[in-house]
Amino acid sequence: MIGAVESERLVGARSPVSELLEAWFAVASPGWAPTTVRQTRSVLNCYLLPGLGDIRVVDVTPTRINALYAQLAKTGSMTSGTLAAGTLARVHGVLRSCFSHAMRAGWVWDNPAERAHRITVAPVEMQPPTPDELHRLIDQVAETDPLMCLFVIIAAVTGARRSEMLALRWQNINLRRGRIQFTAGWVEGPNGPVLAATKTKSTHSVDIDPDTIELLASHRDDVSNAAGFVFSDNDGITAWKPNRVTKTFIRHRREARLRRFRLHDLRHFMATEMLNADVPLVAVARRLNHRRVSTTLDTYGHAVPGRDAAAAVTIGRIIRRAS
Repeated sequence: MIGAVESERLVGARSPVSELLEAWFAVASPGWAPTTVRQTRSVLNCYLLPGLGDIRVVDVTPTRINALYAQLAKTGSMTSGTLAAGTLARVHGVLRSCFSHAMRAGWVWDNPAERAHRITVAPVEMQPPTPDELHRLIDQVAETDPLMCLFVIIAAVTGARRSEMLALRWQNINLRRGRIQFTAGWVEGPNGPVLAATKTKSTHSVDIDPDTIELLASHRDDVSNAAGFVFSDNDGITAWKPNRVTKTFIRHRREARLRRFRLHDLRHFMATEMLNADVPLVAVARRLNHRRVSTTLDTYGHAVPGRDAAAAVTIGRIIRRAS
């Protein structure tokens, strides 16, 4: 029995890393979101299989892993250019998980990725558009692409994620009550866009203003498929592709000659503008579909200036009394 276990360990340790990567992916991926499956498969195919696939599992060392990271940072791979820190961090995370799997399987006693250089990524700076910049963008898009204009407006009004916006169907919109329910996400899977759960695995509703209701009602009058996707080129049968939406947004932003900000920054626009207008933190958290108010506070605490201003007045009064 002990000999059989030892034999299995030796076979695994002497197997090529490609075998380990595929074994780990087969076990781990069934519970993942489609986007995670696609991104991880890309990491394997583009970076880890070409870089380490032919090496024996037992021969992978922190030094060898660091050499791969340095090569990717400098020259990228045959299928892509040099890698940003965020992509390198994803490569590191995948490799670390793979060797954790190898340890659980008894192939190795140590995880070399844990001892390799850890890739750190600075948080993306939040740069939402100002109200004036958003107005200029909307004016630009409205001239040539009315449906994309509606997409931009609803994204800024609701703070919904791109995937939630694209999965939106007419049956999710109650024009009479002025409410939108986000129930799913339309995301890039391994073989193209698919419907999936929202990022938080829960549905949520957002109220919208009369002007936005009117815009939606006007567009609703132009379509015949009452159960179809709102943002579609074939009467709601299929939704827009996620990457296409991002590229279209960037093109319009450039044509409007605006500084760089992302489509996702429309979500930040909604949150920061509401908090600056003293909308209660709890209401903003619910609108963002954050599970905890603390998440909203951690992300947007800088956008609650009124609280700090009140604190400044208080400490000033205390100091003056003391003198």
